[in-house]
Amino acid sequence: MPRLSVVMIVKNESHCLADCLESAQSIADEIVIADTGSTDDTVSIAKRFGARTDRIEWQDDFAAARNHSIDMATGDWLLHLDADEVVDAAGAQRIRELVDRDGEGADAIEVTLANYCNEMRAWRWVAATPGDPMARGFSGYIAAPLLRLFRNHRGYRYREPVHENITESVMELGGCIRAEPILIHHYGYAERNDAKARLYLAIAREKIARRPNDPKAWHDLAEQLLALGETEEAADAARHALQIDSNHLAASTTLATIHLNAGHLEEARNVLEPIASLGTAPSHVFTALAAIACKQGRIEDARLLIESAIARDARSIMGLLYRARILDVQGEALEAKKDLCTASALAPSMEEVQHRLRAHARRIDAERKHAQGDLMGALATYVEALKLDSEDPLIHAGIGRVSNSLGKVESAQRCFERARALCPAVISQEST
Repeated sequence: MPRLSVVMIVKNESHCLADCLESAQSIADEIVIADTGSTDDTVSIAKRFGARTDRIEWQDDFAAARNHSIDMATGDWLLHLDADEVVDAAGAQRIRELVDRDGEGADAIEVTLANYCNEMRAWRWVAATPGDPMARGFSGYIAAPLLRLFRNHRGYRYREPVHENITESVMELGGCIRAEPILIHHYGYAERNDAKARLYLAIAREKIARRPNDPKAWHDLAEQLLALGETEEAADAARHALQIDSNHLAASTTLATIHLNAGHLEEARNVLEPIASLGTAPSHVFTALAAIACKQGRIEDARLLIESAIARDARSIMGLLYRARILDVQGEALEAKKDLCTASALAPSMEEVQHRLRAHARRIDAERKHAQGDLMGALATYVEALKLDSEDPLIHAGIGRVSNSLGKVESAQRCFERARALCPAVISQEST
């Protein structure tokens, strides 16, 4: 029967290591851990779970440390875990089945790493199932496909000192890779650590020096720079990646995000449209293009683009929120509400989603009060809605119309200008 070794590198992980090892202990024939200098109870916790540990010198190279753990392992198959990760129960069972059946024809298995966070604007963000205890209070996670289960004794080695990967090695040696619906839950993603980010940045710069023609290396650098707020240099690094590979999805996404955050809509559009034209672009590309079209007043284009986004991912929270916005602008308030309710059901703990839904209800109520001649009631209700959703152009336009009715012309014009900046299509002829 094939044996499974869990392989890990750790340093000062006493706060989370027990959860990780408990999740994998029942399927592991061996647990081997390379410790890079722990000063807490990490090693004693590892030994409590029967792990074999080895103290190694940290050399600012994650790949080297990973490879040391591989060299320690004796199993036929290796499962790479980090201390702040937990193997999903169903996933653990499937991992054991795959090992027992010697991979079912595969040499390496790609799983999904669920990086828990509430960053619903991040591409590849997935809403967690409401009430799922594995989410630990997070509304969702960024899904990252990673090769984590692979054969031992085949010469497979990790490469790259940061954002290390073993995929290149497996492919070069002719290994057969297959994806499996296995989740590994990662809980350390949302923790901001500037010291670690600066270490990763230094390693990323060294990697660029060694691999100047690698688009992934340039994008890794862009991500580390962006995490530290070095926006201009991050944009330059992303552009460099795209000069090497014009279709690099991650670099295009990062550069477009930088442009969007700076309000450079046309620049972001120019980055994303070539990716969308490939036919294999994921949902977030079309969602971003729809948002750009909406802000540029191309509302019909925005509708087509957002429908393409949702066709690719019906559970996309941002896709649903943007379609609700576009439907509202096109006068389909009831359909917009349906999308907001769907988003709310998918992510009930996301405050922004709940605020959007309540703001929509208050805006509709304000419109009713205005139509009935209750100007002050309408204004107060619009303001309540605005506090919940300051990006709704219809709320700003509604306040502008009420202000006009109250004789506050200058205030009205400021509201119309704000509405126009958010979506020019909401400004009617009478309010321009």
